[in-house]
Amino acid sequence: MRQKRNRLAVAVIVVVGVGYWIYFATAPWRTMRKFVRAVESEDVETIVALAHPDEIKHCGLTVESVKAILNATLGKWRPFKAVKVGKAGVDRDLGWHHWYVIWGDAQTGNPIAFNKVMGAFPPLGIQSPQLFSDLFVCPTDKGWRVNVTVFLIDLALCVYGRPGAYLVLRSAGMKGYLTYMTEPGHFEPLPFPALRAR
Repeated sequence: MRQKRNRLAVAVIVVVGVGYWIYFATAPWRTMRKFVRAVESEDVETIVALAHPDEIKHCGLTVESVKAILNATLGKWRPFKAVKVGKAGVDRDLGWHHWYVIWGDAQTGNPIAFNKVMGAFPPLGIQSPQLFSDLFVCPTDKGWRVNVTVFLIDLALCVYGRPGAYLVLRSAGMKGYLTYMTEPGHFEPLPFPALRAR
């Protein structure tokens, strides 16, 4: 009887341990999916809630700035949805998970054939001009969070190119962005676009 209880206890511990490991290992994926769903439904409150805390504190990321940038980028192709989400890599040292999202028409499911920056990006399987954005999920003190500023910069660059993207971002109130190299409590300032002389 005692051996039976011990085996049962060990089995329960193993199942709970494996379950916890699976839950923890898929946490970045769940965060990414929640973020993509929030973008598709234009739920800017959830988008900002999933942002890295330093983006809110230092980079000018607000509900209003996200709404303005989404309207100026993906808003041009309403209704839109993510037609493909692919894993691009993981930085094992820092724990940053990298995905890319190809955006498309919500009714037809076809990718939006528009990109001012590049015609194709074969490393990600993008063979023609398509509207896509990078999505990074990183560990923070508040749990897994999305690097929203880089996501928005990618969208603006695809739609407007340089220097127009930076003008759109600045007019929405964004001051900067984070990278995996950014020191805690700091941010990388948005570049000032060179304005043409008249």
